[in-house]
Amino acid sequence: MAVPNLPGKYQFASIYAASDFVGHLRTSGWDPGKVPRGVIFTYGGLDLVCAAQPEHYTMNPMLGPGPGRFFTANSADGNVGICCMGIGAPAVAAQLEVLICLGVREFLSLGTAGGLRPEQSPGDVVVLTGAVRDEGVSYHYIAPDALVRPDDRLTSLLRERLVGRDMSVAAGSTWTTDAPYRETAEEIEHYRDEGVLTVEMEAAAVFAVAAARGVPLASAVVLDAVIGNLTRAPAMDSAAAFRKLYDTLLVGIDLLADQTRLA
Repeated sequence: MAVPNLPGKYQFASIYAASDFVGHLRTSGWDPGKVPRGVIFTYGGLDLVCAAQPEHYTMNPMLGPGPGRFFTANSADGNVGICCMGIGAPAVAAQLEVLICLGVREFLSLGTAGGLRPEQSPGDVVVLTGAVRDEGVSYHYIAPDALVRPDDRLTSLLRERLVGRDMSVAAGSTWTTDAPYRETAEEIEHYRDEGVLTVEMEAAAVFAVAAARGVPLASAVVLDAVIGNLTRAPAMDSAAAFRKLYDTLLVGIDLLADQTRLA
């Protein structure tokens, strides 16, 4: 069975769009306040770091209504937002739609991933150049080609900024799956042989939504586990990955703030 069930669905108009949802909220008196020009999506944990630093991050529960916690970076005069999500493609795709409708112009997606190659280590940073679509969301937005890509220009800028902070950065494609506890040795070998570097749960979806809506989006991941050596248990270091993810977030804030100044 194909996803979605109706062939060509990605070409059909929605009967209820993000603009309808936002319009309904506004009629109920909802006011999101200042909408940032750029937004960074993160997944799992960084909301606690942001909440603990009110001198650096201001929480705005009205922006991006739905799952996750929303902050603005004080250093960027409210022009950079940080949307801290749980994991998984559907929720972040819905938030992305709403934020595009509100007028956000550029996006970064910064999360963690598993490494597929045995020479990788937890804490490694990978800038994503494409995603294998082994999830469901992307097929509702664009034609069912095998690979979906981020924005070239913003991806190049993100990689340059990370390298400029003396981070060791690889670049390559990822495998996006909806089933993190159903990754198999056969799949890992298959995608590794195709040159895919990581596995995670969001990239294909956010790349597809951004492409369909015509907004630039780039993504980087930090490895919190390496599952590519199939003869031993995965190498895992969530603490090291979390520290590096926060460093990556700081780079993303600076990048989007500079994009605002250049606009």
